[in-house]
Amino acid sequence: MQHPRNTIIIGLAFVLVAAIYALGAVPLGYHIEWAGVTMLAALGVAMAIMFYVLIAGSSKD
Repeated sequence: MQHPRNTIIIGLAFVLVAAIYALGAVPLGYHIEWAGVTMLAALGVAMAIMFYVLIAGSSKD
């Protein structure tokens, strides 16, 4: 596999958005939707796994 670190970057992007969503809600006066935070974090993990599988299964041209 040529660039496995890209899978980590993609997964962390979604987890970072979830963290910003959770941490930024209170100072801005919004109610934290924990289901949204959980789903964004789970989406990050799922995207990282999916991207890893796609890279691992692709040809190494």
